[in-house]
Amino acid sequence: MLFFPPLTISLLAVASGFRLFDGQVINQPARARRDLDENNSLAVLQPGPPTLMRPQNLRKCALEQYTILSLGDLNQILGCDEIQGDIVVTNFDDAMLKLEELRFVDGLLEVKNSPALVRLEMPMLQLISGEFKLQELTSLGFLQVPSLTAVREIQWNVLPILSAADINWERIHNLSSVLISDTSLSYIIGINSEKMEQLNINNNRFLESVSSDVESVTDMLHIAANGDHINVDLPHLHSTKNLSIHNVDQLDLGELHECKGLMSLNKNHLHSAKFPKLSRVAGTLSLVDNKELSEVLFDKLKEIDGGLVLANNTQLTKIDFFPELTTISGALELVGPIKEVEAPNLKLIRGSAKIKSTDESFDCLAWSKSGISSVIRGGKNECTNSQNQNYSAGHGCE
Repeated sequence: MLFFPPLTISLLAVASGFRLFDGQVINQPARARRDLDENNSLAVLQPGPPTLMRPQNLRKCALEQYTILSLGDLNQILGCDEIQGDIVVTNFDDAMLKLEELRFVDGLLEVKNSPALVRLEMPMLQLISGEFKLQELTSLGFLQVPSLTAVREIQWNVLPILSAADINWERIHNLSSVLISDTSLSYIIGINSEKMEQLNINNNRFLESVSSDVESVTDMLHIAANGDHINVDLPHLHSTKNLSIHNVDQLDLGELHECKGLMSLNKNHLHSAKFPKLSRVAGTLSLVDNKELSEVLFDKLKEIDGGLVLANNTQLTKIDFFPELTTISGALELVGPIKEVEAPNLKLIRGSAKIKSTDESFDCLAWSKSGISSVIRGGKNECTNSQNQNYSAGHGCE
């Protein structure tokens, strides 16, 4: 019997078109094998996402679309380990749908418009190459997909009593988009994708916590209208496009460097909002109706390519948290119990400015002579305070 040391086994595995992942040999992507063959060097091996090793003896079934309306229709796919094609379950008339043997779906998996369905169980399902859609399932209370490790998109919408989902978010790879709306879920913890197109979590009225290791969101990050005391933990997020976070208690976006679109933090229960590394917002930045917000930090923010709106944040009396801000390309709007406004490096406001202070000590005449007023280029400079003192550029103080 020949004995090969571990290193030799590893090199043989790679040279044969396999690679090691978590201690197991799995299929190496074809592109990486070509690079290895053409260059004859292990050093140029291209990294790729983990792929699932599929046993050779899988029972495969292939059809462009399997449509399931009843238990009788399940006979089409019962006994299939792998489905090559889409599975669409619609108007299903039984309380339980259980696919015990299904492991791989090379296509879409959609369950929709089935008000009788109470339980959906797929204990062996590992991969969905397309979308995993659950829509308009008004009686669904339990979902079981504990083995799921790869899916491209998740869309769960109008599942109002779904409170139990046996799914391990941390194990799922290649997830590019998540939309979860109108469920009774309490936790969505550990979404494990470095780059996503969309993360949209809304109208889940009992949701207490959302967390993800995502580093980049290329389209939309939207978390809103969920539970009253939700915590949002995105500690590794580096960049996003449009960002809107509403109705949250705690928020961790400490690594955010750039927002490539609009940034909206409205109607939150936050006591503090800290963005120590954020340097640019490509759209309008708005903080509105955050009644408990008393501590704000934008230490490195230099450019806002849209407007800046700070309104009805009743604990923020001093606007002094933009020490490096140089440019606001849109309008400036400040509303609330404002006593002081400081922006020592602000050089240009391309739009208009409107300030409405409910604090009796705020002086519109002093505002009209401030450094900020002097850099307004695009329109009116208007000021109103609680003493009905009004200032509008070119009209003086009344």
